[in-house]
Amino acid sequence: MRTAAQQIENCFMIDVKQAVQIAKAKATEILEKNSSSLEEIERDTYKARDVWKITLGVPRDVDRIPGFARFSADPLQYKRFLIDAETGELIAIQLRETASR
Repeated sequence: MRTAAQQIENCFMIDVKQAVQIAKAKATEILEKNSSSLEEIERDTYKARDVWKITLGVPRDVDRIPGFARFSADPLQYKRFLIDAETGELIAIQLRETASR
C-alpha cells in the first residue's frame, strides 16, 4: 500500500528549477526586463493552489524617480512570481515590499 507522500511524488509537479525558468521568462515577456536576479524561493499555497513563490530582482527605471529620491532608491525592484506547482501556469505577479533601509 502506498502512502499519501508517495502518491504525491508520482503526480506531475514542476520542480524549483522549472519554476525559476518560468518566472524569468515571464519577467522578460511581461515586464520587458531581460536582466533579473534570483532573490527568494518559497513553496506555499495561494487561493487553494500549491505554488512556487519566486522573487526576482529586476532593474528599476531610476529615471522615473524624482530628484533626490534617486540617491536613496534601491537600483532593483523585487517582483514575486506565483507559479502553479502542478501546471507551471503563472498565477500572479506581486510587488515584493522590502524593509526600509
